[in-house]
Amino acid sequence: MFKKSLLIFILMTAQAFAQTAKQPVPAPSASTEQRGSDKLDIKKLENKYWAAKDEDFGVVQNRRYVKAERFYLTGRAGIPFNDAYSTGTIFGADLGYFFNERWGVELSYNSADMKDNDAVQQFVGTYQVMPNHNIFKSSYFVSGIWVPFYAKMSALDKAIIYFDMGLSVGLGNVNYDIAQVGGNKNESAFGYKLGIFQQIFFSEHFALRADLINTWSNQNQQKYYVPGQSLPNGGTAAAGSRDLGSTMVNDTSLLIGITYWH
Repeated sequence: MFKKSLLIFILMTAQAFAQTAKQPVPAPSASTEQRGSDKLDIKKLENKYWAAKDEDFGVVQNRRYVKAERFYLTGRAGIPFNDAYSTGTIFGADLGYFFNERWGVELSYNSADMKDNDAVQQFVGTYQVMPNHNIFKSSYFVSGIWVPFYAKMSALDKAIIYFDMGLSVGLGNVNYDIAQVGGNKNESAFGYKLGIFQQIFFSEHFALRADLINTWSNQNQQKYYVPGQSLPNGGTAAAGSRDLGSTMVNDTSLLIGITYWH
């Protein structure tokens, strides 16, 4: 009797399990799906954080004063740095255009008002003769402009100063005088230019600009006195050719001015 009852119980349990297995599994509710979508993707976050470069991100964004597709005009003045014979003032002007925030082109002109420096005056006072030398007069160059640096700087926690720093590389012409007794001889030479500049913007249309400019030109040189000429110190100039050949001359100048941005 017990065995028969146990057999009936097992058969009834098996039948109930089979009916339960045939019922469809309910779909996940909307609240369950929402909780799944809110799960943080840690792997994706790590990949973005350790990415070598994010193309959509700039170190300094929202430039207040832009240069792209704008013309500018600079007026400036300064002094020569490394002229062994002359001192004075150099005046200049630049006209340029920027294609974008990095690259531009510039036409520059410089004119100098020079005189003998203290070294020349001391030499003349000691030996009563003038040294052989050339005198820088003017130059013009066409240059390519590259601006790799742009920054914002706090001034005494009162204001933000916007400035950039760039390089200019150009080709042009250098005009110079060969110092000679009875009247200087004017000549010109092909020149190369390498400049470093920095400008500080204080409005949309005006900026303060400083330039450190190096130029190189292959200049002819000649003796100041005519060979065989009697000298002021009682001697006589050496005989032979007056021509001293040519040499590469480097002129360095520092100029500061105001730039107007159109």
